[in-house]
Amino acid sequence: MSEAKDDSTPKPKRVMLTVSEVHSLADRLWSRALSMLGTDTVEQQRDLRTASRVIRALLRNLNSSDTVIIENGNGA
Repeated sequence: MSEAKDDSTPKPKRVMLTVSEVHSLADRLWSRALSMLGTDTVEQQRDLRTASRVIRALLRNLNSSDTVIIENGNGA
């Protein structure tokens, strides 16, 4: 009899984003914060605006050809 191999250990995921894709993410966060259609609270809207600003500030230190790699990410 052979023993079953336990593959329940999650495999690390790597998400790679271009600087342009990260800019788009910041745009989406900002738009979601301003949207009147969302059900976000005032605090969530403020957090989304702040996150967008932080991302843009960090992007100032990258070149347009750089790639951002997120280890163990859950998807983009």
